[in-house]
Amino acid sequence: MRYLLLLMILCPVEAMAASILIIESYHREYQWDKNYNEGIISILGSEHDYHHSYLDTKRVPQSMFANRAESAWEAYKKLKPDLVVLGDDNAIKLLNERFKKSHTPVVFLGLNTNPRTYDIHNHKNFTGVLERPLFKRSLLLANQLLIAKAEKKFLVIFDNSKTSIASLEQISPSLDSITMGRVSLDFVLTSNFSSWKTNISGAKDAGYDAIFVGLYHTVHDESGEHLPAEEVISWTQKNASLPHFGFWEFTIGAEKNIGGYVLDGYLHGQHAGRQIKQILEGASPGSLPLVSDRKGLYLFSKSGIERWKIKLPEKISKSAKWVD
Repeated sequence: MRYLLLLMILCPVEAMAASILIIESYHREYQWDKNYNEGIISILGSEHDYHHSYLDTKRVPQSMFANRAESAWEAYKKLKPDLVVLGDDNAIKLLNERFKKSHTPVVFLGLNTNPRTYDIHNHKNFTGVLERPLFKRSLLLANQLLIAKAEKKFLVIFDNSKTSIASLEQISPSLDSITMGRVSLDFVLTSNFSSWKTNISGAKDAGYDAIFVGLYHTVHDESGEHLPAEEVISWTQKNASLPHFGFWEFTIGAEKNIGGYVLDGYLHGQHAGRQIKQILEGASPGSLPLVSDRKGLYLFSKSGIERWKIKLPEKISKSAKWVD
């Protein structure tokens, strides 16, 4: 008996691998999804069984959302996972009511909407990560970099999606123009590519000093066909009349926005990973507080900064991450 106890101490039994179903609002190739999945795995390790169901709501028409959600629910019933992750607003909106009636622990992430909208804060088997882009820090950064004028006017343009609306309501609940210090902001939400191009190319003539390009993933052409996000942001980069900044890490690059103080999907996924880890170790989801991103990342495109002849302060340049 003593030998057995000694053996158990010296060779502890490893925790069993868990089956984790990640239901994602978007698609496998979407960079935000890639980043948060990597963040989750960086905390939990690769020994668990990760399964994915993609709703693809950036690309399919809204009339198909319910069918996509039904397919994800069927995948859940067939798999019977130990834990479910709901990624981003559409997955949470479409499936939270079903999962709150289950006994399966649920960790959500990427929620732009107030959790009270879905009563999630009262779901005993739920906890998660709120997505709160660091808008004010990004806007203050651009104000700091563009020193030609004391008073500035920025155009903030997003696609006209529910995610975009929920995100922007954090700055201006009514989406009306606002002033922050000596910077005034106008908001445009459009998913029409013709309107998008007019706003981007005409921003300088309209009196703006910079553009903030947020989400651009539900833009369509005149016939209603969805345009690849890469095509929209590449056109924007080539035709912008002013420097254009972003709020998310995946929007920065050689053929994208030139930089910003951005929300990092990898770090966001790590927040969720830590909550999942606590649940797998025995914590009740309802006992874990909702968390949100407090820290962002200075991220810049070398070619973009050079194109617009912007000089970064030394302190920011040293701490920044660079792409291309």
